[in-house]
Amino acid sequence: MSSPASGKPLQALLQEASVHLQQRSFDSAQALLDEAARLAPHLRDVQMLQAILAVQTRQAEKAENIFNGILQINPSDVDALANLGFLLLQAERSKEARALLERAIQLQPRHAGLHLNLGVALEALGHTQDALQSYQRSLALDPKDAQTHFAIGKLLQRRQDYQGAFASYQRALSLNPHHADALSSLLFTHHYLEDFSPLVNSAWARRLSPSSGLARARSASRGALKPLLRVGFVSADLREHPVGFFLEATLAQLDRSRLSLFAYSNNIFEDEVSEKLRPHFAQWRVIESLNDQDAAALIEQDQIDVLIDLSGYTAGHRQSLFSLHPAPLQISWLGYFSTTGQPAIDYVLADPVSVPPQEENLFAEKVWRMPSIRYCFTPPENAPETSKAPATERGHITFGSFQTLQKINNRVLRVWAEILKRAPKAQLRIQSTQFDLPLPRSEFESRLTTCGIPLERVHLAAGQSRADYLAAYQEVDLILDTFPYPGGTTTVEALWMGVPTLTLALPGMLGRQGQSIMAAAGLTDWAAGSEADYVAQAIHWAQSAAENPLELAQLRSGLREQVQGSPLFNAARFARDFEQAIEGMWQGTSAPGAVTQNPNSSK
Repeated sequence: MSSPASGKPLQALLQEASVHLQQRSFDSAQALLDEAARLAPHLRDVQMLQAILAVQTRQAEKAENIFNGILQINPSDVDALANLGFLLLQAERSKEARALLERAIQLQPRHAGLHLNLGVALEALGHTQDALQSYQRSLALDPKDAQTHFAIGKLLQRRQDYQGAFASYQRALSLNPHHADALSSLLFTHHYLEDFSPLVNSAWARRLSPSSGLARARSASRGALKPLLRVGFVSADLREHPVGFFLEATLAQLDRSRLSLFAYSNNIFEDEVSEKLRPHFAQWRVIESLNDQDAAALIEQDQIDVLIDLSGYTAGHRQSLFSLHPAPLQISWLGYFSTTGQPAIDYVLADPVSVPPQEENLFAEKVWRMPSIRYCFTPPENAPETSKAPATERGHITFGSFQTLQKINNRVLRVWAEILKRAPKAQLRIQSTQFDLPLPRSEFESRLTTCGIPLERVHLAAGQSRADYLAAYQEVDLILDTFPYPGGTTTVEALWMGVPTLTLALPGMLGRQGQSIMAAAGLTDWAAGSEADYVAQAIHWAQSAAENPLELAQLRSGLREQVQGSPLFNAARFARDFEQAIEGMWQGTSAPGAVTQNPNSSK
């Protein structure tokens, strides 16, 4: 059977349409399938390709109707069951997806992809052990499937088995070096390992960064300062998120006669923080549904001069978009704490503490240092007043932690155990939203016991509203920071509530994050140089709380006023520094001691 329009046989039309679908040439595929449908509108193969095209062009309802039509005629059509199951997974209808995938496996038990997708459905339903077994069945059938190794890595990461997750991501990348999600997860997960090495992380990032070879293609247009620079921010976190909290006050203070701001949000979700951020932008674009080429074309259409990445390799990042170099000047800032490894990103915005000169080799980007600190925080609205140190009434110190449990690794717990052992009256208060669920709570209690921390000396507090969370800082005397992944937002919020943080300075921008914050707050002595020093300082404050409680009380009483005038919260000052940095990077100039060329960079 041939088409009167093109003269091509039906089978040739279907084969060409399949090729165009694989190449994501959707308009061409649609034209070919329209021809095929005129010849054989009820043919199963025509309908299947129409449904797949609908899935890829985000016409979920149309695709679901077509798949259901195929299954009405043949309930045992494994391809229709598999594809509909996958579609329902994407729509977060995991219970329905599970039923379809289990039917498909009964019909074709040796189909590795079916076991993989069933594992995804089971994991979404909370059946993690069953999900792991499904992934393992998939690997038994196809040991070299990178996506299954990646899925196992994500499951282990959610279980906080970061060593196992990291190994799974390594295996996925060994099988598919271009697996972008595995790369992102490997680099991000690495930061949670007890033995995190910024040097190793840098090597991975440089080796696997998604460079298209077009890096610096548009840099020739930089040079003379323009009257108005058009600056774009790319992020999935323009919402209630640390990025949003750090960004809000700075945006409000930027001079619109110098910088015109554009938002490229890689997230359809918006909240109250999004609404506060939106008025500061000349345009707010949602690019979540755009592929890299279309997003790059939009950025070029907006004539963006400077494109700033706020994500690095965190959730929702668009590193592959930056590899197309849609703007003449591209910068990494705020939401990430290591090198991207990207030749296409020109600079990383840092500060004198977080990236000392001897650590510039950790970055593929040039390092531009802000004068004091690399970000400025927005004071929390309706925060309660600061309080006196609880130790003045309790007679003993209460250490605190408000970190996610992922940061509280066993290395940290062993150090905290030593502190509690040497300060026998001290108490420890740990607050986390993860304690709302019985399993994470019981697993964490087991880890506390294993690491030598008596449960009777620890208070585990569940999640609270933001207002109650801020008020909870009144329950602790000082914060014990985590390492090698220290606090950021929680550390700054603690300072606002009058509570200092004892942090451990380790190599790398991430390892020095706590040190950078405390230095900006004027509390340089609160950054320990070793685990032994960290323990010694904690013991000092425990003894002081018992013998001389006024020492800590006096520090706390004026801490909010002290940090309010510091670079941490002085948004007007930070905005002027930020404007100068953007203009300096555009011109390729450098302020004294502010910018250096990475000697190991290929730029």
